[in-house]
Amino acid sequence: MNRIERLWGRAEDLVIGLFSLIALGLVCFEVLARYFVPSILPDWGAELIVYLMVTAILIAGSPLVLNRRHIRADLFVRKLPLKLRVTVEFLNLLVGFAYCALIAKLGWDVVAFAKLLDVRSDSSLLFPQWIFYIALPLAFGLMAARYLIRIGRFVFRFDRAMLADGDFTAS
Repeated sequence: MNRIERLWGRAEDLVIGLFSLIALGLVCFEVLARYFVPSILPDWGAELIVYLMVTAILIAGSPLVLNRRHIRADLFVRKLPLKLRVTVEFLNLLVGFAYCALIAKLGWDVVAFAKLLDVRSDSSLLFPQWIFYIALPLAFGLMAARYLIRIGRFVFRFDRAMLADGDFTAS
């Protein structure tokens, strides 16, 4: 892995960890406040927890794609002859890239539409929903980029180990 990929991975880990930690802190605060001081309980706490966790989970898809730890239906693919497995794996990478790129593009359309309509949350926070929706094109854009990296490695630095389970990042 090169330096840019390591920094990219660390940035993703930082965002995922930070958002999860803040959400966990808010959950703990809400539980304690609900039982001991209900009057200080904000009406937007649960909303913010959802925003943070959904964003963290979506961003976590990018390293999963890169490291081949995403959900795959490959039980039968493993039984195929090597040449066919190579073809199926390449097609899988292309379909994965196309799907993620499409969802990223459609996600940007949702963001633009929500911004145009100035859609806001129902809580007193009145959070602009387009900011939350931006997690969708961001996360799927990151996954599409990871698929491109995998396609490049598959085409230009193919190794039979790329067809096996485990870490895909080995060059």
